[in-house]
Amino acid sequence: MDMTLPPVDASDQHRMDLALRGLAIGPEVDWMPDPQPPAVWHEHLPFAFWLVRALRPRSILELGAPAGIPYAVFCQAVERLGLPTRCYALGRGGDATGRLRDAAPRPDAPGPGGHGFSTLIQLAPEEARAQFEPGELDLLHLGGLRDEEGAAAAFRTWRDALSDRGVVLFDDTNLRERRFGVWRLWRELRAAHPHFEFLHGQGLGVLGLGTALPEPLRRLFAASAEAEDAFAIRRFFAARGAAVRDRLQLRALQARWAEAEETAFADRGAALAERDEARGRADRAAAERDRFAAECAALRSERDAMQGEMRHARALQDAMLRSTSWRITRPMRIAIGLARREPAYVARLKHALGRAAPVAGALPAPAVPLLEALLPGTAAAAPDALAYVAAKLPAPMVTFPETAAPRRLTLVTDSINAGHLFGGVGTAVVLAALLARRMAVPLRVVTRTEAPEPRNFGTVLAAHGIRHDANVEFLHGGNGRGVPMGAEDLVLTTSWWSTWAALRAVRPDRILYLLQEDERMFYPAGDEQLRCREVLDDTRVRFIVNTAALRDHLIAEGVRGVAHDSVAFEPAFPERIYHRERQPAREKRRFFFYARPNNDRNLFLRGLEAVSAAIEQGVLPAREWSYHFVGKDVPRILLPGGIEPEVSQNLPWASYAALIRSIDVGLSLMFTPHPSYPPLDLAASGAVVVTNRFGPKVTLDQYCRNILCAESSVEALVAALGEAARLARDEPQREANFKAARIDRDWEAAFAPVLDHLTA
Repeated sequence: MDMTLPPVDASDQHRMDLALRGLAIGPEVDWMPDPQPPAVWHEHLPFAFWLVRALRPRSILELGAPAGIPYAVFCQAVERLGLPTRCYALGRGGDATGRLRDAAPRPDAPGPGGHGFSTLIQLAPEEARAQFEPGELDLLHLGGLRDEEGAAAAFRTWRDALSDRGVVLFDDTNLRERRFGVWRLWRELRAAHPHFEFLHGQGLGVLGLGTALPEPLRRLFAASAEAEDAFAIRRFFAARGAAVRDRLQLRALQARWAEAEETAFADRGAALAERDEARGRADRAAAERDRFAAECAALRSERDAMQGEMRHARALQDAMLRSTSWRITRPMRIAIGLARREPAYVARLKHALGRAAPVAGALPAPAVPLLEALLPGTAAAAPDALAYVAAKLPAPMVTFPETAAPRRLTLVTDSINAGHLFGGVGTAVVLAALLARRMAVPLRVVTRTEAPEPRNFGTVLAAHGIRHDANVEFLHGGNGRGVPMGAEDLVLTTSWWSTWAALRAVRPDRILYLLQEDERMFYPAGDEQLRCREVLDDTRVRFIVNTAALRDHLIAEGVRGVAHDSVAFEPAFPERIYHRERQPAREKRRFFFYARPNNDRNLFLRGLEAVSAAIEQGVLPAREWSYHFVGKDVPRILLPGGIEPEVSQNLPWASYAALIRSIDVGLSLMFTPHPSYPPLDLAASGAVVVTNRFGPKVTLDQYCRNILCAESSVEALVAALGEAARLARDEPQREANFKAARIDRDWEAAFAPVLDHLTA
């Protein structure tokens, strides 16, 4: 029962009975839907069941999400009444104007809900309209169209498809808020056609366009002109709808209660299991410590033995060099290039050995005593020009052909250790997992500077809600061992230097370059910037660019590779990590400074100037604010007034996320044209954040109005910090900006255009 409605007295009941008599209402108005989460449209469910029974439509078309409540109700009514009705749902995830993703229809497959009479049509509206004959539809529901223009366009498109029994339903006719304009279209149409409007549940307009409508529908439309009859019908269906809503809410509450009990029980069991696992880890760590100590002792013994062997080899060498045979064979040794005074040969030998070393051009440690023993003095000989150049450049990726292996995707990055999981590396891990899953190929991770830690790979995916059930192979490409590579393998690189290395090992058209910054700006004009530019200009490589703003900047700068073949995406910040937490009452608000002294583009010095000036000018007074410097290699510094900020460096991911969820105002500078991650991290977690403008980066309102962009001068940054502090204290406006933010929250949706582009 809807307890919000006043009781119906005898006279009201009599009037309601008279108004409802011609509608031939049956038990269908008391049907309950299949299990669904409660929603506003459930208040129209009794009328929807009655409409299907009264109209007995030969065909129904739903414009909107096919998994939505109205369409499920129509299908349930058709099934329970045993009608020969054909049901169609157009599109999945269309926008407010009805634009849908283009896909081939599957008329042979059961539609949403598994009904054999239900068909999902995934076509653009104009293509879908061509699949229906004029006069073919009896019932059309314009669902999910909130604005007047979109609803009017859909009505014009489908009007001539309605039969002589045609009925059209309009949602939200009684909703007059921003972005909702269907009520204007409804006001225009009801003046020209038979109609009836329900006012509850945000409004539902029923428009009769057919000339051969069943008698119950004609009675319904006639009642619209009689105020008392219309009131009685509205009251009847509103009461029935409220009862359905209340039952579904009760069912949902009961389900949540049961789930909460089950979760609490599971959490207790998980805590006990975690305790046992911790004890086991401690035992294993002690055993590992003992094993390591034993291995160290064995290695020391092996080292002593090798040193003895080397001394013996040197003694033999000295004896050989003093021998007559060595002097006699000198002409032959000169001929074959093995003399001690043949530096060109020795340099070539060093270069060949160096290419297999962890760093190109550096002689492997075991080879040094070997060369010294065989060719005294040559191990330290000066390299030739090419060997010298090779020693200064990134090491080429060492591979060897593997002909029988299946096609694979290989992610190449410097490291996936705990201190490298923020921002770009985490993005690369997510993209690699999604792309491998889309292509149905095995995934490998090759790290170049540090041995990989596989557990961190799973940590990133779990934190972002990405499922990857297949095995992942981890290789350390910097240990001198080659990486097996098939002819059709794809390589996903994460920087110009990893791309440069891959270009010397695999075909360029097999390389996908995840570009997340204008990497040319990392270097002064010189050799490294030159090679970075050459990689970015390589039109044989495919580029995946982090943010459309960065892609547009690079194209405007004339970067040929990006202009030739690239696709952009906007990063996602899942709510499970980045969300606003209601903080307990605190004496002071929290200020965050993204501090990276050794990364010039983060403008650490300018940030210190701005923070100091803000404190001195009373913009961020110490009596109201605590100061948190977060980054890497942060020196010990005193702010004005002898204040020492709290410094957090190399935080684990969970600790970093927990910290930013507690922040009120942040300062994160990035002297580049792209927004960078820290401002978005903070805004996605409810903070107000100040960053600097640069080139096309003038405003970041497209992400969130809690991100304030200012010129890079101290005065402009201090003024922006003052505005940020004011906004942080204005809780209603701060919360409204947070809720209205257009920051992506789902990585799978964010990378969908990238995956479509790469697999086209």
